[in-house]
Amino acid sequence: MSKNTKKIDTALIGCGYWGTNIAKSLIAIKKSIYVFDENQDNCKILKKRFPNLINIEKNLSNILVNKKIKNIILATPPSKNYKLLKIFIKNKKNIFIEKPGLKNLKEIDYFKKLKNNKILMFGYIYMFNNYINFVKKFVTDKKNGRILYLKFQRQNLGPIRNDVSVSYDLSSHDLSILYYFLGDLPKKLCENSYPILKKKLPDISNLSAKFKNIYIDIHNSWLNPDKVRRITVVTKKKMLLFDEMKKDNKIVIYNKYAEYPKISEFNDKFFRQKAKIYFGKNYSPKVKSNNPLLDELKYFFRCIKNNKKPFTNIDFARKILKILDKLY
Repeated sequence: MSKNTKKIDTALIGCGYWGTNIAKSLIAIKKSIYVFDENQDNCKILKKRFPNLINIEKNLSNILVNKKIKNIILATPPSKNYKLLKIFIKNKKNIFIEKPGLKNLKEIDYFKKLKNNKILMFGYIYMFNNYINFVKKFVTDKKNGRILYLKFQRQNLGPIRNDVSVSYDLSSHDLSILYYFLGDLPKKLCENSYPILKKKLPDISNLSAKFKNIYIDIHNSWLNPDKVRRITVVTKKKMLLFDEMKKDNKIVIYNKYAEYPKISEFNDKFFRQKAKIYFGKNYSPKVKSNNPLLDELKYFFRCIKNNKKPFTNIDFARKILKILDKLY
């Protein structure tokens, strides 16, 4: 074992598209990591990018028996995670697993029943996004009036999964944000979905619900010509638009609203009731941009250091998976 591998305590499993992003953030925190992927070419690509910081492990069992490796990051498909999670928990590793983590309630309930004194955190990156945190404050601020409507749009051309539906893959992000905003989730979502590329595996989905007197729409697609990531909030007194793809002014707050006047305000015997629309000044609040993935992983290691249960724990993940399980 070389000198530079003696202090490495973290291994990344899965070096695909998202695993590559995770590797970059891990190196910023840990300086050097082990990586493993069934496709060794993925590891080699990372090695070329970070020649002195990436250490390729060709055999997963070597990571399991290496007692110096205490932390595992899983950036692998949900279809493979049940088996991997069982192995790493058995070997007493701290584990960070990318959302939604597992395929169904049966799988997640198996791990929920296990006695595990190590950290198990699910990667819901938007919980660490400064813009999402600002929108949460807007949603929960009573000065803006009651929340009437929330709309989530997440569209792009790819990446297209072959083992889960678009609802399962993409709406987990929006459901986690909704849960973060409201502190709970609807028990049921109405779904219209379209399996275009492959039978029984939808590529476009529209989810809707009424929850706590709030109307909710979630639109997901990986068959869209452009990349769209937007959240619309309509309250009694204001409106907010968060457009993640904009370079500047990602959030715009509209001081406008519409309402029907009370019947008692009309003196005429016959009238046509029309909504009154209030227009005020719009503005873009200053929000400090951050690297959510980096902050998320830093939080994971702080939880390990302080032996603190992360808030995106197995209970958080189960709440979202309970809905996804009904859709998939």
